[in-house]
Amino acid sequence: MSSYVLSVLLVCLTIFMSANVIGNENGMMRMSQMPAFSDFDTNQDKLIFEEEFERFQKARQALRQSEGRRLKNASDCDEMFERIDLDRNKFIDTEEFQSHHEMMRNSK
Repeated sequence: MSSYVLSVLLVCLTIFMSANVIGNENGMMRMSQMPAFSDFDTNQDKLIFEEEFERFQKARQALRQSEGRRLKNASDCDEMFERIDLDRNKFIDTEEFQSHHEMMRNSK
């Protein structure tokens, strides 16, 4: 039950945050950009665990769906985490995250 409540609160927070952050230059995620490390790292321990990653991705997908936007990568959340977690230690650190961001920027 508490994980359901947490998920609902996270979705609400994401929707509220996106409405207030678009165009904001304070370093928080804008929906037109790739998310920042801190957007995923909800407990602020400088590591992104798979649960944090999945929760953020699901909230982001719910937000996109509520806006009628195309759902990118909706079905491959597990695969995406594994691609970013280069050393396979079950968490993403800032270096792995930055490496993935650079790869994504260079592929566009």
